[in-house]
Amino acid sequence: MLGLGDLNLRKRLAPQVPAWVTEWVCAGLCASLSGLLRLGVDLLVPAAPPYLFLFPFVLLATLLAGWRSGVIALTIIMLGIWYMVLFPARFGPLDATEGATLLLNGLSGLAVVGVAQAFRSAYALAEEERAGKLEVRELLLRELNHRVKNNFQMVESLLEMQRRRALDGQAEQALADALRRVHSMAQAHAFLYSPEEAEEKIDLAGYLQDLCANLSDSLLLSGEVRLDCETAPCHVTRDRAVAVGLVVNELVTNAAKYAFPEGRRGRILVALREGAGACELTVADDGVGLPSIPPIKSQGLGRKLVESFARKSGGVLTEGAGPGASYVLVLPH
Repeated sequence: MLGLGDLNLRKRLAPQVPAWVTEWVCAGLCASLSGLLRLGVDLLVPAAPPYLFLFPFVLLATLLAGWRSGVIALTIIMLGIWYMVLFPARFGPLDATEGATLLLNGLSGLAVVGVAQAFRSAYALAEEERAGKLEVRELLLRELNHRVKNNFQMVESLLEMQRRRALDGQAEQALADALRRVHSMAQAHAFLYSPEEAEEKIDLAGYLQDLCANLSDSLLLSGEVRLDCETAPCHVTRDRAVAVGLVVNELVTNAAKYAFPEGRRGRILVALREGAGACELTVADDGVGLPSIPPIKSQGLGRKLVESFARKSGGVLTEGAGPGASYVLVLPH
């Protein structure tokens, strides 16, 4: 939707077109349209009021190009009325009534120019204030993102320190899993909550591509196990994207840990497809299959997290067909 700022021709055409050229051209066009419409009305309603289209086009010229353009349009239209309507094809002498009417309409036209210019000035001031507030808001968002990033890094450092000090292997593994999850959340925040990205919805495909690249590095997948990411455009809200990313993080990590024992070769696939009324996300592997992997309804923390994140994403998570483990998350639009 266009605002008044979009109709400010002097600003939109500068500096390619000088301001005075814009003012005169705009005034001339508005005056010409006023005259053409007046002639058209004359054909339908002879002896129509001579000042019929004076004020609308003076107002339009002022809004489009400023008060000077409005005054120029007013002058051209008034002269046109005197020349073509009051005395066809000549500037004849005006009697007292005609002169007073012409003068009063001219003064009224100047009042219209003044009001329109005041409105333009107030709008321009409001736009400047709005731009200033947006700049402050962006600065605050950058500061907030920076602090959140630092907080994530602090939590990761504490978890890593505690993991290294853990004497029990199970405790060390639990802390490593927690560290990985926090790191995944930090990556999601860095990718999805940038101040430059003002859109409410984002393309899930780009986020998943970045997430898979990071997972491949963090899980130290060798050439024996390959992580592929095949995505199609799918736009979701940022919060849903974070939840989907955490589901993918858990399922891919689970596959990397359990699906390929004893150096088995294989492939983990993350596929996002656009369907009718929904996006379909598949995380599958060609490993040893579900019997060697905790089922989706088990009581393990990872499974509970997957189910919780799937609900938060607004999707429905089900087990897909083999040969290895396969999960399908359907995300309704």
